[in-house]
Amino acid sequence: MLNEERIRLMTKMASYEAREGKEHMPIKQYYRKDYVSYEMIKAFVTSTISFGILFLCWIIYKMDGLTEFLEGKDLPGLGASIAIKYVVFVCIYQIIAFFVYTWRYKKATASVKEYYYTLKKVEKLQEKEERL
Repeated sequence: MLNEERIRLMTKMASYEAREGKEHMPIKQYYRKDYVSYEMIKAFVTSTISFGILFLCWIIYKMDGLTEFLEGKDLPGLGASIAIKYVVFVCIYQIIAFFVYTWRYKKATASVKEYYYTLKKVEKLQEKEERL
């Protein structure tokens, strides 16, 4: 005889595996520190690329008056100014990445924990059914 409760739980689990589980299960394979560190390294690379693109856009924007702009400037000072802006940009990007990926890890942990709790329920229902 079919147990409707067990079928309902198994359907819920299959639905989870097809949607959120695809995203949450791989996250849960890491320790929190490892996952956040790995994602922050990726965020560092993408923030550097983003800053480079923004810097190129700024150079293109200033292309008409670039020689006039650079004539009166101290080039080492300009380089230091750009480096400071880069460091600030990357730091802000890293702080945001830290909070985002910590939140994602916590969300995935809670979700996977609920999944395993449901799995245990199904196992208990199956054992109960087998005893009868």
